[in-house]
Amino acid sequence: PPLNNTTFCDCDNQPTTNNNNNTTTMIASTALRNAARVGSKRSMSTAAAPKQHKAKDMWATLEKTRPPPGHPHTVFEPPYSTPVVAGMVIGVITTGYGMMYFGMRHQQYKQGYWK
Repeated sequence: PPLNNTTFCDCDNQPTTNNNNNTTTMIASTALRNAARVGSKRSMSTAAAPKQHKAKDMWATLEKTRPPPGHPHTVFEPPYSTPVVAGMVIGVITTGYGMMYFGMRHQQYKQGYWK
């Protein structure tokens, strides 16, 4: 007698399902869903196209905001003190190098490579 009143079936005699049919159904349903999604998107109406900003339409307004001709635009031009600029550049480079070095040093001690 089987253990615990359990019956065992002979799986070779079981009817098999058609996996090909299931795959075809899944592909067809996915294709239909995607086709419906594409078809449900509304195309833009040509009757009332969206208004787009054009620079030529605003040119007169833009010209009014400009400074008069001959106005100096001294951006990144002297008078800058050479020693001050040199000190700032050296300071930025030194600070960046120092931060990277001390970060590396901290990791080397933390991970035990340096004692």
